[in-house]
Amino acid sequence: MVSSGVCLLVLASIQFALTAPTRRRQDSGSGGCPRGAQDLDDCVGNSIQQFVNFMASGKLSPKVAITPFDPLLLPNMTISQETKGLTAVYVNRYLIGLKNSFVHDTSVNLGKREFSLTLLMPALELLGMYSAESFEDHSDTENSILTISIRSSTAKFRVLGDLYKAPSGVQHLRLNVTDVQLALGHYMINDLDHSTHIPRANRHFNALPRLEFVRLIEADLRTQLGARLQHIANEVLALAPYEKFFPV
Repeated sequence: MVSSGVCLLVLASIQFALTAPTRRRQDSGSGGCPRGAQDLDDCVGNSIQQFVNFMASGKLSPKVAITPFDPLLLPNMTISQETKGLTAVYVNRYLIGLKNSFVHDTSVNLGKREFSLTLLMPALELLGMYSAESFEDHSDTENSILTISIRSSTAKFRVLGDLYKAPSGVQHLRLNVTDVQLALGHYMINDLDHSTHIPRANRHFNALPRLEFVRLIEADLRTQLGARLQHIANEVLALAPYEKFFPV
């Protein structure tokens, strides 16, 4: 499916701007991805790939840190099923595996400040605490550690950027994720029951069809990946001026 993003788009030359020297920096002396370069798409894609692989913890350098994206913390999720008379919450959620994603099909249009890329996500794990109760009997609850293992997924991000001036007068790039196309691959759901006395065949989780549940998870992940990775990308872009990422 799909770490971080991440969105992860155009964390473009963080590897050049904030971390160790690279061949491109040594050759050009300017760092970043030169905006007029013929291989601009590849340069941006390679920079994002390095960011994804090596900076998932949020540590960009010994002195600079941002919000980590692997594990990626997700907000609580509430599921109401009035026809089945139950409500459920999926809380303390986090997603593991974005750092193993592969950046694919990067496209950059600096004139319009439009960016797109696809993340190939071989293995993701979504974990959290699942609790449910019936409308009629609020004491009849269940609590499970719910793990969803997802394999061979893709996420395509489309992003628009705009320039703004910091109080210092320096221009920075800010991203807005306009579209996320998420396709979940194979999945397996494990609900590790550790507290309920309810017979497994009668538990509320089993009252919600698995396909319907996965569709809800997919829609939620599409929203959360766009919002969370946009936030992290803009944290990074605020650390260096636009000219640092895309020199002339």
